[in-house]
Amino acid sequence: METLLYIVFALVCALLIGLILIQQGKGAGVGFSMGGASQAMFGGSGGREFFIKLTAGLALAFVVICIILAKMSTATAGQYHGALAGATAPAAPAAPLAGSAPAGMPAGQPLSAAAPLKAAPAPAPVPVKMAPVAPAPAKQ
Repeated sequence: METLLYIVFALVCALLIGLILIQQGKGAGVGFSMGGASQAMFGGSGGREFFIKLTAGLALAFVVICIILAKMSTATAGQYHGALAGATAPAAPAAPLAGSAPAGMPAGQPLSAAAPLKAAPAPAPVPVKMAPVAPAPAKQ
């Protein structure tokens, strides 16, 4: 439904822009922009009243669709509809198989009962020798 409204909204916008651009000022007739054929088609007024009513109708449709789309967007405000919207939570990790116990642990014993792992010892720091810095010359 929302996609259809966006398509209709884009069409109304394009038609409204085009319709406003082809209309002439109050002094110039519409017949000039259509090569004189509109005089016979729309009568003596040149279709000015028709274009005014069509513009007003498209403007009203533009406002109504804007309000509907705004209401639809505030109804779903704060909800994320991105790539992960349909994803489910990951399942709990499976218990390890009986033969796949870490080294040093009897097979079949759950991992939670294992002793905490010890961290490897940190390497000894390497002393850094720095060259002596000559004092800056005194300013005179």
